Amino acid sequence: MLLLFFGFNLSAKAQNQAVEDSTEFAFLPALAYDSDLGLIAGGIASHYKYRDGMKPFYSFLNFYGIATTRGLISVFLEYDKPYIFDSDQRFYSEIFMSRFSGNQYYGIGNYNELPDVLLDSTDYYLYNSFSAGFDFMLRKPLVKKNQGPQLDIYGKITYEYETPYNNKDSQLIIDDQPAGVNGSHITAIGTGIVWEGRDQEFQPSTGTYLKAGIEVGNKVIGSDYNYLLLETDARAYTSFHLLKKITFANRLFFQHSSGELPYWQLPDLGGAELMRGYPEYRFRDENAILLNSELRTWLFEFPTISSRFGGTLFTDIGRTFPNGESIETIINDLKYTYGFGINASFFTADFILRADVGFSKEDYGIYFTAGYLF
Repeated sequence: MLLLFFGFNLSAKAQNQAVEDSTEFAFLPALAYDSDLGLIAGGIASHYKYRDGMKPFYSFLNFYGIATTRGLISVFLEYDKPYIFDSDQRFYSEIFMSRFSGNQYYGIGNYNELPDVLLDSTDYYLYNSFSAGFDFMLRKPLVKKNQGPQLDIYGKITYEYETPYNNKDSQLIIDDQPAGVNGSHITAIGTGIVWEGRDQEFQPSTGTYLKAGIEVGNKVIGSDYNYLLLETDARAYTSFHLLKKITFANRLFFQHSSGELPYWQLPDLGGAELMRGYPEYRFRDENAILLNSELRTWLFEFPTISSRFGGTLFTDIGRTFPNGESIETIINDLKYTYGFGINASFFTADFILRADVGFSKEDYGIYFTAGYLF
């Protein structure tokens, strides 16, 4: 794995912690490698604004643009603004656009081990695609305590579009003809709750977090498909000392879908964010369940250059499955991965980069990305 960084920071005050009325700007051009993407060139820019009494921050803006040797060109922008218009509400938005000539499709409900001859020597599982979309969310507190846990209700609007293009009959996605293969979009509205009980959002070491919600797509609001998507994301963190402070982090993630969805909207597992060691989108079906467990620690700190370096040990356990599958079958066919990672923090404690190496029964994966997995 090759990781090469250059960076600079503009700050009103000290960089290692959020201080009163401070502004942190972090920028890193980067050269990296990802098993699903190939060599990556691009940059990440983050802008953090802090004000006294406003947690976790006054505003956060993040942008990245990358190009890879496997044909991905992508831009992504996210903006997070607590206390929007001086209210108690929090607004979050993300916008993305990408073109990918090495996107991956392994079929829906395909749990057989991939044959090496197909995995290594052909583009059978690959396809060309273009995608774009946005997600807008507004959160409002239901229960809030000063310096304590908070329960929010949220509403959101989602739009996504994907179209495969210029693909061959010899590729699986053309042979399979899943819903959405000719290009489609979804428009959806959703609602749910968020319990925020962590000590920090970007690098939590104690506490709990829960997000549970429902998303509905319907032709009445402009979607190509009528569907229902349920999702829960529960996280727990605890810390102990063994030479260094070590955080034991766990996430239990579950998705359930019903109705008709395009293949790219189905619950999936694999890749840097969901099951490290399996290829991205390796498993797709109507449901997905996943347990991530990590041991994290910071090993070295360099206050003069506002940076820290640490490590992670992890395991990912889960699977996708169709509606109506028995619990016994789900438990007996769980997929497992394990691995280790290197973490680095530059400019401000909230700006974290990670590089993970994951191993599965089929292969291994190397991933570079920003932020902890959860």
